[in-house]
Amino acid sequence: MKRRTLLQAGGGLAAASVALATGCDNKTGKAGAASSGTATEGAAGAGAAQTNAAAAAGGGVKGRASQSAWTALGKSLDGKLVRASDAAYATARRLYNTRYDTLKPSAIAYVKHPADIAECLAFARRYDTPVAIRSGGHSYAGWSSGNNKLIVDVSALSKVGAPSGGITRIGAGAKLIDVYEGLGAHGVTIPGGSCPTVGISGLTLGGGHGVVSRAYGLTCDSLVGATLVTADGKTVDCDKSRHADLFWALRGAGNGNFGVVTELRFRTHPAPRAVMAYMTWPWAKAAKVVASWQKWGPVQADEIWSACHLDARPGNTPSVSIAAFSLGSYRELQNAIDKLADQAGGPGPAKSVRLTPTGYLDAMESYAGCSSKSTAQCHMPGSLPGHTGAGQLGRETYAARSHFFDRSLSTAGIRTLMDQIEAGGRKGVNGNVALTALGGAINRVGRTDTAFVHRGSKFLAQYLTSWPANGSPGTRTAWLNSFHDAMRRHSSGAAYQNYTDPGLTDWKSAYYGAAATRLAQVKRTYDPQRLFSTFPQAL
Repeated sequence: MKRRTLLQAGGGLAAASVALATGCDNKTGKAGAASSGTATEGAAGAGAAQTNAAAAAGGGVKGRASQSAWTALGKSLDGKLVRASDAAYATARRLYNTRYDTLKPSAIAYVKHPADIAECLAFARRYDTPVAIRSGGHSYAGWSSGNNKLIVDVSALSKVGAPSGGITRIGAGAKLIDVYEGLGAHGVTIPGGSCPTVGISGLTLGGGHGVVSRAYGLTCDSLVGATLVTADGKTVDCDKSRHADLFWALRGAGNGNFGVVTELRFRTHPAPRAVMAYMTWPWAKAAKVVASWQKWGPVQADEIWSACHLDARPGNTPSVSIAAFSLGSYRELQNAIDKLADQAGGPGPAKSVRLTPTGYLDAMESYAGCSSKSTAQCHMPGSLPGHTGAGQLGRETYAARSHFFDRSLSTAGIRTLMDQIEAGGRKGVNGNVALTALGGAINRVGRTDTAFVHRGSKFLAQYLTSWPANGSPGTRTAWLNSFHDAMRRHSSGAAYQNYTDPGLTDWKSAYYGAAATRLAQVKRTYDPQRLFSTFPQAL
């Protein structure tokens, strides 16, 4: 059964619960984020503004590249250019979410180094060809693809470097499962999500949260430097001392706005043994579970992460559960859970409780749904970059929206939450809300220190619905929008940029708040001609 729908179908697995909470977290606009800097393996000539492809193309008209121009581009790349006439196109054009299977890009360029990217961008400038950037293909809005676009896919830039001096270099296209496995071999990690095929760059550039974020901060908080190719084809290294304005912007607003990231440089953290926990209560106690959790989760010791789930179950009573993860001891987590259940007004003992001591890497594999799979199997199947011949993972069909909450829900807010879940079940919708505790290291970063401005929030809500690939989204998305609308007045009004939401009318304020003005200036500096503004929520 698919990871995202496991709980919705009534499965009671802690790992699935966390998968839903941290989700395929690279959901922001472009996987591989055009606007951020992911560093690729260096190549001679990287950053050259001129391109042999553009010079040799011939026969093209501004805004409409000729067949010979596309052929010339393909020959100029060390990577692979896939076009509609190629056998690989049917797979190459697909994103993770099957909702976007109708999109038909003009070509997909699997770039091997910055020089390949410079060639693609020069081609785009010459022929007014819209560009989209992709690393994992998990864009919630489908904006890492698009009709008639040239997709710059960085999946081949996937090297996970051995840590040196506490720093690791990771290629923009590395998938999370490979990041965890590669760093785990050295006993270290970086904070990240749970979905194994998410690209590290898309996750990082929009913030990035996961089960160790309260202990180690967001993924972008561990970023110490990045390399990207800007719209003029130049390769730029940025950190706190070089292009500091760009480095600031990449940490929270990097997806699709400023350039094509090729490499990311991270500060690593210990990957110790940990404890996973999963608890359920009868639905009759759901209000008390939510009320108690929201006072408990955001104020626990940094090493304890948790998420509260309410799941609609068509034809059945809804379910309520809490997943927790701790870098501390078994007894410490056990005591914390007891306090959650037994606090004044609390729900009392859980109907079921499971605490599981585990190795850190084992936990990440479990949350990824890959405990019984090899690393090669924990990928999408195929021979294209980012896929493996042994890959066993499938795609999913879903829609989601989000809210940040700066204060606890009132009694009316909790009732609204429950009413919406109950309504989903009556309407036959597979859906849920995941409330993820924030605080800890996340909120010790200043609101303006990075472009991720949601540092005062207590928790994040993701409302999600899924359906069969051949099913109709109508009833499901109507329920999702109703849920989101009903909870808006109880929230801060902010939304998570990695859960890209095309339905937001005030997206700039919801994602970036007071950082929006400064971000606009960075955009003018690094993409003055707006080459990377081919999606509706581009800065």
